[in-house]
Parts: sequence; structure tokens; C-alpha cells
Amino acid sequence: MARRTLAVSALGLAVLLGTAACGTDGSSSDTRTDRCRTSQLAWKMTRLPGRRQDAPAAALSAENTGSKSCAFDGYPDIDVYVGKGPSADGKPKKGATPVDVELNPGHTVEFPLFYDATAAPGGGCEVSAEYDPRISVVPPHAEDGSLVEMTDAKGRHVRAQVCGLDIELGSPRLR
Repeated sequence: MARRTLAVSALGLAVLLGTAACGTDGSSSDTRTDRCRTSQLAWKMTRLPGRRQDAPAAALSAENTGSKSCAFDGYPDIDVYVGKGPSADGKPKKGATPVDVELNPGHTVEFPLFYDATAAPGGGCEVSAEYDPRISVVPPHAEDGSLVEMTDAKGRHVRAQVCGLDIELGSPRLR
């Protein structure tokens, strides 16, 4: 019985030491993927056609243009604004899937954007296309971001317009 207890204890110690050398998920800390940085992401925002109430108004995508994979773990910050004036900010849509993906070089993560792009009859827009607003996007856990130009499905520049205060980001998909 004493030999069996000693063998089980030795095995337990080996497992404990092996786990300490690795991350809590069993992966080696040396192979941990770094978070995606602004410099390795190419952002694109595309205005989507159609006007169904439950359809996204646009899609925001980030392509990994770097030479190494990176961890995209969270939702990007998006801000559509006119100078120091009116703005609309992004937030995850209620019930959206948490984001924790490994973005390989040349691959893209895409977020559907839900917001009102046209004013209600007799209403106005918080951020009007008339002033050609700017769009700023910051990757999760980064301090700096990029300016993004909105285009139509054919790649032509279109002015952004947000007729509300919020832009909701839906669950992402990898392409």
C-alpha cells in the first residue's frame, strides 16, 4: 500500500510540475500568440445595401496583414464623429458572442454593424453624412487605432451617417 501511495504521489507531482510549466489551458507560455496590434491590421468598413429593420447597415472587417498570427480577443472600439462635435460609439450587441479568435496572416475577422443609417421621417441624424464624418477603429486592448474610410460594396467612398448614438457590433465571423 505504501508503494502505491508513493507512486500516486509521484505521478501527481509530475502532473503539477508539468501544469506549472504550461499555461492553465495546457499550452506552453512560449507559444502564446501575441494580441493583434494596429500595425498588423488593415481595417475596412463597407456600407451594406438594403433596409430591412433587422439587417446590419454595414460590416467592419480587419485583415491580418502581418507575418505572424495574432490573438483578436474582444470587440474593437469604433467611433464615428464630426470633429469635436456629434459622435456615435460602438458597443457589442446584446447577446453577441464573445470574441477570442486566432487571426492568421491573410485572414479576416468581420463584424456586422447595426445602426440606423437613415433618418426617420421628420427626424435628423446624430452624425450626418453632410459633414463627411471620420471613422476611428481601435483593436481590442490597444491604445492607438486607425482612421477607416467607408465604402460601398464596389469599393467606392461613401459618407458615413449614423442616426442614433450607438453602433452595435454583432458576433464576428472569420473569413
